Amino acid sequence: MLSTYCAPAMPSIIATGAPTGGKSLRIHFGLEDLANTLFASSPLPMYELVFGVRSREWDRALLPVIAPLAELIRPNHLIPDFFDSARPKFVDAVGEVLDLATGSARAQLASFGTTSPWLRSFARGDARSRMDLRTALHNYHRTQLAPTWEQISQSFDAEVRTRARQAFTDGFGAMLGSLHPSIRWEAGVLHVDMWWDGDIHLNGRGLLLVPTVHARTGPAAALTSGQQPILFYPAAAVPTSGVSLEGALGRTRTEVLRALTTERSTTDLARHVGISLPTASQHATALRGAGFVSTHREGRAVKHRLTQRGWELLN
Repeated sequence: MLSTYCAPAMPSIIATGAPTGGKSLRIHFGLEDLANTLFASSPLPMYELVFGVRSREWDRALLPVIAPLAELIRPNHLIPDFFDSARPKFVDAVGEVLDLATGSARAQLASFGTTSPWLRSFARGDARSRMDLRTALHNYHRTQLAPTWEQISQSFDAEVRTRARQAFTDGFGAMLGSLHPSIRWEAGVLHVDMWWDGDIHLNGRGLLLVPTVHARTGPAAALTSGQQPILFYPAAAVPTSGVSLEGALGRTRTEVLRALTTERSTTDLARHVGISLPTASQHATALRGAGFVSTHREGRAVKHRLTQRGWELLN
């Protein structure tokens, strides 16, 4: 687990669940950590799968062929650590998950409470149950991820380009603090609202940033001891959503919505989208009235950014 660099008893995969009650994961950066923080080079398929299964947004007709996954990955429950694989190729990630599960399943599933016969068999290390999990992983990947992987990759690439440009123009701290409405940057510490309360001191490793399409409800973190910590957050640039949004909101208002994944003043918003200042103000006001944007005054500037509701609309 993580005892070498974070609060004791913290799980290695933390995802947004129940209301936080003021709790947050506090990630402490030093100068070397800023130098070593980077984006993943491509989407990570096992995490896309885990967040997709956890969302329960898949067709229930799929349940018979992914039943082991549905039992292991449950909404508002800890995600078993053995799913913590950052391998960029799905086949390699499956192998790593099965290897990790062999040694840790019993301990990991102890917190599940009431378990099914299959879960008990899996926890004992039964070879057939292990094959059931392998089959379920491939079934989910084949039906839910592989058909849309090109779009997932496009969304990932677009998000990374946007954030790289923002880091260059607004600064690294501003970029980190605007990744999601539940993330903020304060004096060298990245605060991520979670159901779990704890501190991580990066100690020179930096942070790996991974925008995801399927972690739609909020950020998540993978904090395996000895490895670079990973922060997942919902990718704002999703081409398939953008097409439908443009039909409903219009092209300009959709562009304003996308632009406000980063906090911007009205002047900056107008410049970024390529519209007049009054038009930018009008769109921001309309989106605020619908609950998609929040606005506050900072000195003489009026600043806007997406709310959680706006983020969900965009995704």
